[in-house]
Amino acid sequence: MECPAKKLKIPIYIIIVLAAANINPLVDILLHPHIPYFDPEHLIIGGFMALFTIGLIVLFESRRCDDIGMDLPSSEGMGKYGIITGLIWTAVIASSLFWNINLQLTQTHQIALNEAKTVYEKDHLYYRWATEHHGVFVPITKKTRPNPYLRHLPEYKIMTTDGLALTLVNPEYMIRQVYEMQTRSHGTLGHITSLDPIRPENAADPWETKALKAFEKGITEVSSVQDINGEPYLRLMRPLITEVGCLRCHAQQGYRIGDIRGGVSVSIPLTPLLAISQKNIATYAMVHGLLWLLGIVAIFFGTNSMSRSIRRVEMAEARTRMVIENMLDGVITLNEEGRIESLNSAASRMFGYEPADVVGLRLDSLLETTDDGKGSGARWDGDALSVARGSLRELTGKRKDGSSFPLEISVSEMSLGRKKVYIVMVRDNTQRKKAENALLNSQKQIIKQEKLVSLGTMVAGIAHEINNPAQAISFSMEGLKMNIGYVRELLDALQPCLETDDAELPPACRQLKEKAAELRLDLVLRGINDIAERNIESIERIEHIINSTKRMAHSDEQFAPCDINTIVNDAITLTHNQIKYCMNLETDLAPDLPRIKGLAQELGQVFINMIINARDAVQARGLSKKEALIRVSTAYHPERQEIEIRFEDNGIGISQDILDNIFDPFFTTKGVGKGMGLGLNLCHRIVEAHGGEIRVESVVGEGTTFILILKAGENQRA
Repeated sequence: MECPAKKLKIPIYIIIVLAAANINPLVDILLHPHIPYFDPEHLIIGGFMALFTIGLIVLFESRRCDDIGMDLPSSEGMGKYGIITGLIWTAVIASSLFWNINLQLTQTHQIALNEAKTVYEKDHLYYRWATEHHGVFVPITKKTRPNPYLRHLPEYKIMTTDGLALTLVNPEYMIRQVYEMQTRSHGTLGHITSLDPIRPENAADPWETKALKAFEKGITEVSSVQDINGEPYLRLMRPLITEVGCLRCHAQQGYRIGDIRGGVSVSIPLTPLLAISQKNIATYAMVHGLLWLLGIVAIFFGTNSMSRSIRRVEMAEARTRMVIENMLDGVITLNEEGRIESLNSAASRMFGYEPADVVGLRLDSLLETTDDGKGSGARWDGDALSVARGSLRELTGKRKDGSSFPLEISVSEMSLGRKKVYIVMVRDNTQRKKAENALLNSQKQIIKQEKLVSLGTMVAGIAHEINNPAQAISFSMEGLKMNIGYVRELLDALQPCLETDDAELPPACRQLKEKAAELRLDLVLRGINDIAERNIESIERIEHIINSTKRMAHSDEQFAPCDINTIVNDAITLTHNQIKYCMNLETDLAPDLPRIKGLAQELGQVFINMIINARDAVQARGLSKKEALIRVSTAYHPERQEIEIRFEDNGIGISQDILDNIFDPFFTTKGVGKGMGLGLNLCHRIVEAHGGEIRVESVVGEGTTFILILKAGENQRA
């Protein structure tokens, strides 16, 4: 899905940025048309406002599409974020207002200063004109009396030919009168003074004294705002430099051309200017207050809207995280390089790692490497992950403890803005593999059972075919024994003749005696009898083996009465050849055991398995035939109505740490290829199906005893 940021209404944002940048210049121009648009203040404040607005836009858009990878506040933190933004906006507005107020006051001060300079320049021009003319003569009036400080000049007072009395008005006298008139007209004050005045009224006040002393240090102008009679004034003072025209009046004071002999101060009242300035400042405050309020409202609604949006996103993320955390399958998030960014609880339990332990590692570190360095542990980088997308792969996982387990993974890819991530679904196949193996072995058992059924049928046929000639041979051997008996009776009857002296016997009897002695007939008859006995015993054993095999191969579907001792004897018979050359087998079978209902073939399979396991345990200990012993016994406990079958051996024994696991499927203590670990599990299931139980007692190095307990009476398949 295309990010909304790629469909931005750029012209609208440009208008917003330009409006923010031009607010201050527009307000200034409305209030002060004489201020240029590209004033440095306008450029600085406008630039700052533009940058601030751009930052807000970028922040908003980054939250919409997460395209620039910024860490943004949570919904709970948006209040703090809004307060910070409001404080920044307040600081911007306050700075702008302060700047404008300061500029307004500066401009007011500058206007007053310019006015003071104008007044000074005008008055100084009059002063220089009068100085160049060495003063002027004016009629003597009440306001213009002769200057008593010019009496040393002969012409300080003259009379015209018309009888008009005139007095000399020097430049200082003239300026003083001008200042007095100016003060009365519009309040501007002027004062000509000196540190050594001729006229006491021209003495300098403290501010003027300080300024005059500053002139002596080379300063050419002093100005500041001072209160005069409780009103603010802008005061300006410049030095009076002694010129040629000045020596006429001041030479007697010792001044020379170029000396500073005083100064002229001009004071401009600021009250009218400050009144205008206050109006402008009030306008500034009102405009800035309105802008501040609009900004705060916008920030409030924007923050509130963003907070709701973030809260919705957080709720969606929380639901997603909850679903992922509660999944039975593992979920691992990888970056473009194949490095782990996160994993859920199932994956953490599956591999035995805490999430923090594997963040930043490659997926390879969780997979087992084969001997050739390939396979599961091959390098899973971005290219390999892209290739694996959409497919299900069976691999081998590697836990933190070093153990391995079968697993299957599927890879999917997704984009978060410009960022690409891979989602790896991991499923532990241990139980499935066990189930598959169990199913496979069950199939093998079924096939084996079917083979046993077929074998039973075949054995029954073979037994029938063998039994007939065996019985015929047995009958023949019985007949032979009987005939040998007849011959022995004949020999017994002839014995007196054979014991008679040859001289007393007729020739025929002598020949018979000689032939019997030559053939040693008595020994021959005894040998024939022994051979017949052994043949009869062998034939009886053949019949016993055939009958035992028939009973073992016969598979009944329903329980039938069984004789435990008979089944035990059949099992011993069928395993006789496997143990007779390497160990001794003793039996202690209780007589008159009650019969039980069960499957003789299955119980016989259990007993054979017990004898074979005992043989293997004894052989593993390496005992001689004389020392090696297997003992099979049966007993009946009438109080519990239980039949107990014990299989004891003096083999290697079973350690306690594995004793609880010997009946588990696929558990075996034998080497590779010597067992699948299904024998004891099958025995356990068969005995339980007969309503019984198996107990084990074992001492390592001394031997093991398997005790089978079966209920006498009516047993039913579980």
